[in-house]
Amino acid sequence: MVYSIIIFIVLLFTISIFDFKRVKTFDDYALAGKAQGFWPVYLSMMVSMIGASATLGVADKVWDIGFSAFCWLGVGAIGLLLQGIFISKKIRELNATTLPDIAEKTVGEGAKSLLSLIIAISWIGIIGAQIVSLVKIVKSVATGINENVLIIIIAAVVILHTMLGGQLSVLKTDMLQSGVILVGILGTFIYLYMCKGENNQDIFNNLQMIDSDFGYFDFVYLLFITGGTYFLGPDIISRNIISKDGKTARNATILAAFSIGVIGFIVTMIGMWSLYNLPVMHGENPLIYIMDKIIPTPLAVFLCLALMATLISSADTCLINAATIIEHDLLKRNNVKELRFIILIMGIASLFIALVRSDIIDLLLGAYSIYSPGIVFPLLVAIVSYKKRKINKTLWLAAVILGGIMGLINSYFMIGPKYLPLLGMGLSLVLSLVSVLQSSREKC
Repeated sequence: MVYSIIIFIVLLFTISIFDFKRVKTFDDYALAGKAQGFWPVYLSMMVSMIGASATLGVADKVWDIGFSAFCWLGVGAIGLLLQGIFISKKIRELNATTLPDIAEKTVGEGAKSLLSLIIAISWIGIIGAQIVSLVKIVKSVATGINENVLIIIIAAVVILHTMLGGQLSVLKTDMLQSGVILVGILGTFIYLYMCKGENNQDIFNNLQMIDSDFGYFDFVYLLFITGGTYFLGPDIISRNIISKDGKTARNATILAAFSIGVIGFIVTMIGMWSLYNLPVMHGENPLIYIMDKIIPTPLAVFLCLALMATLISSADTCLINAATIIEHDLLKRNNVKELRFIILIMGIASLFIALVRSDIIDLLLGAYSIYSPGIVFPLLVAIVSYKKRKINKTLWLAAVILGGIMGLINSYFMIGPKYLPLLGMGLSLVLSLVSVLQSSREKC
């Protein structure tokens, strides 16, 4: 299995080196020319949005809250579907370069800088979560290597692969990885339930979404905080932006939403199988245990590569998009060499996060709890109001700042009740709506 991982990594670098020679402009490197058709956009969006939370994270959560773990990606599918139906086409037609660029077009310069800072800070944790997950997979097959050494090696692979080919390589490798993911995850699901399904009836009798371990508040919290990043997150927006037109962006987003929901269900059911058929994990991830000890070796190779594919795809997408935001929106330049250097710096910062934190879901929720309360509703109001109503910039910026602060102090400083990020999100919605109404009154 180690050899299959090496071959997989070599293939990634082969594609990256090939694209390194092809990249001529900033748009080529950061935006893949803004000319991608349906299949590249759809497959990249689907693979990139799965990541650590929908694989190792969901499998772990099944042991804590049962089938309710599906909600983690289920709310993502809902957020993505709503974006596809209502605003994907409009986002593409804005002809922006990044998500903060959209804020500048719809609100003004101060909005662009503020959103850039929030994304640059919070996305380091998300990249770190992908690295942690990758290490857990590689560690299971590369025994005897120190975990910190593995973290450094894995981080180096992700950073160098992204630095070389940029967005063009990310798209190509995403398309390649989508087939591996389909075979590995779907094949494992079929094998477990067809060949090892002694307790299937017990599993199907316990598919409750809401119970004593996961209540309605938990669902609402995930729907807004996690679902919000799928509705208006920088990585989703980047896939709208690289599409060749608004129709492509909308159709790819809608199909990706359904695909992510299906994959999330399959991974959750694999986790449910582990809950009813495996011994107590004692900290070991169920998917990795199944890969090591339950399924046949050929299928285990595909599952291993599938898990690596989802995580590398998420990590490189987050890395190129966050770095592009720093270069284009904060530094206000479009230099490919500088962008590569920023990818290196952000990758190293994410590496340090991965070295000190190991809980995947906590890392992701911490980042989402800053981003969603501060940005999702204000940006939505700005997009919907564009060319229809003017916005009071001061009130709009206050909505972003206060919402983000309420998420920050709860997630990172552990101050205040659990629902504080939701209150922050509600406050940012109210203030951003008032910013539109206030501006309309001033105009009158």
